[in-house]
Amino acid sequence: MMRTIDNCMAALERAAMILASLSILGLGLLVFLSVLGRAALNRGIPDDILIAGLLVVPVVVLPLAYIQRADGHIAVTVATNWLPDRAIAALRLMGNLLGIGFFGVMGWFVFSSVPREFSQGLYYDGQLDVPVWPMKAVFAFGILLFVLRLALSILKEAAIILNLRDRHAE
Repeated sequence: MMRTIDNCMAALERAAMILASLSILGLGLLVFLSVLGRAALNRGIPDDILIAGLLVVPVVVLPLAYIQRADGHIAVTVATNWLPDRAIAALRLMGNLLGIGFFGVMGWFVFSSVPREFSQGLYYDGQLDVPVWPMKAVFAFGILLFVLRLALSILKEAAIILNLRDRHAE
């Protein structure tokens, strides 16, 4: 069952990475067209700075779960490399628990604000009146994926601590 859950999570994480990649492409295209419009037509894209800022949200938050699965977060291991696998797993377990606590609370507050902002029709001031809720929903989805991946990482580290699994087994 854990293998099935992990495979489903991996598929969602890959989809999130594709969306993040498309956001980077969209961001680059937006900046290019805005600069080109300002240079050639003396007019940029309306609300280009706001839209560029909003496109950074998926670029930052959607890859978090994928990076967690790949163990790709930046880590300083000078003081821990000499520890046994169980001790390293215990430290990772503690870090993952702290991550769930921090990101879970943050994600909950953002997620709980989305329905209210949608129903009130909140938007960013500007020429295009860009609604607030879509990127907050993307943020909440990215954080949800990350928290779920952290939970799976906790199970993995707990199995190592209990000697049910080798650290290098995948």
